Amino acid sequence: MTIIQQGDRVRVHYTSKSLEGSVIETSRHRDPLEFTAGADDVISGLSDGVIGMAVGESRELTVSSELAFGRHNPDLIQSTPLSLLPEDLQAGDQLTATVDGIGLDVWVQRVGEGEAVIDANHPLSGETLVLEVEIVSFDAMHR
Repeated sequence: MTIIQQGDRVRVHYTSKSLEGSVIETSRHRDPLEFTAGADDVISGLSDGVIGMAVGESRELTVSSELAFGRHNPDLIQSTPLSLLPEDLQAGDQLTATVDGIGLDVWVQRVGEGEAVIDANHPLSGETLVLEVEIVSFDAMHR
């Protein structure tokens, strides 16, 4: 039986859940997710977690925040004057900010009088995730 090694191109179906069991996202109703095992195409807990698996195999991976979307960093939260932001801004909106020429996704935590609180942490930062992963197929690279 051939197993996935680092650098193989992998296609998986997955369901991500919170530790409490709430479903965050699933690929079951669309094409499988494709990425390179051991690379940084996806979170490292998934990318590294499929190494050693075979086609048809399923596994549940518990992925710490460090191997998912990182720890929550309070330094990435700041108040911004509404005059610098789009009109009709609401809590939960996602924006792209440009910092030193690089696009950065940010989320609006709350909108107040004259300012909004913007958070550059990923919404799942600080969270441990449970991933149910099924290997659909893979291409063994460089063997």
